[in-house]
Order: sequence, then structure tokens, then C-alpha cells
Amino acid sequence: MPARRLTPEQCEQIAALRETGMSYGRIARKFGCSESTVYWKCLALGAEPPSPQPLTARALGPAVAIRNGREIRRFTAEDDAKLLAMEAEGKRIADMARALGRQSNSVRARLMTLARHEARAEAA
Repeated sequence: MPARRLTPEQCEQIAALRETGMSYGRIARKFGCSESTVYWKCLALGAEPPSPQPLTARALGPAVAIRNGREIRRFTAEDDAKLLAMEAEGKRIADMARALGRQSNSVRARLMTLARHEARAEAA
């Protein structure tokens, strides 16, 4: 059975609920989707809880990990700088991913995360 598609209205409702402080799990149960879907929609829409945790300058944990049999590499400060430079040049996500040896979804999510970090820094 194919995955359930969320309407744009439902995505907006998900973001609004997250901003009220509702957990990813509770929102997922309400809409009949996975927590990772809720997380991705909130990331894409820039939705955060009312009191977001402070951002850490350093990543916690190993730089490389194995998850589900696949190697997962953290983005380094150098990777972030390259990514932002390529974005400023107008490169496509696929081209950025190829240049960094990463998956397109990984690059897209990292760009959204960096934008969220920048927005929080500007608000502070």
C-alpha cells in the first residue's frame, strides 16, 4: 500500500501543532503518519516548539556511524561552508549532493537546518 499523502492544509496544521509544543509522536498519531514524516514537514516549514532547545556549536557523538547497515557521516563546518557557497552560486541540490558525495535528501535537510540556525541567531 502506498504511503499516505498529506495535504498542504494538513502540513500547515502539523506545523501549527508543533509550534504549540505538541510532540512529533502525538502529531503523527493524530494524522496517521510516521514521526519522521512529521519531523520532515516541520523542518521544511520551519516549525519549532515554543521553547526550542539551544543550538550546540559542536555535534555530539561520532563523526561517522552505521545506521541500518549504511554509513552516516555528520556534516562538518567545512561541508557547511561548501554547501552554503554552492547554494549562493545557484547550484541545484543534485549537483551539491554529487560534489559532497551525499544523498540529495541529506543536502536538502541540511540546508533547511542551516536556515533554521540562521533564523534563530537573527532572532536572538
